[in-house]
Amino acid sequence: MRPIHPINEEQCRPYYGQPVFILLKDSTELVGTLSRLDKGKLYLNETAAGIQTNASTTAKSRRSGASSSLGKARTQTKKSDKPRTTAASEAFPVPYPDSELFGSPFELDVASVGALIVPD
Repeated sequence: MRPIHPINEEQCRPYYGQPVFILLKDSTELVGTLSRLDKGKLYLNETAAGIQTNASTTAKSRRSGASSSLGKARTQTKKSDKPRTTAASEAFPVPYPDSELFGSPFELDVASVGALIVPD
């Protein structure tokens, strides 16, 4: 077992997508898949597919005002394009493990974490 210390984005990034053991300052023990660290919060058990789906839904809703012929042309062009890398997908290593093993996604304030440990 290897502790991640200090708990910051630079130290956590190599372990994104891996299982972690978390000991909170109140002695609560948690296990999950480390997804990312952002703005002082640890995110666990997120799936890359779920985040990408949310990002594409937002993009589609922005394009809904286009005319039907223009929308059709865009659709035909997009089918041949390769998927683009987004900031959300860059955070996840490929292949990303099935995070449902540890339950629903959740977040923790880094200030409440006493220890963050990854298996060797």
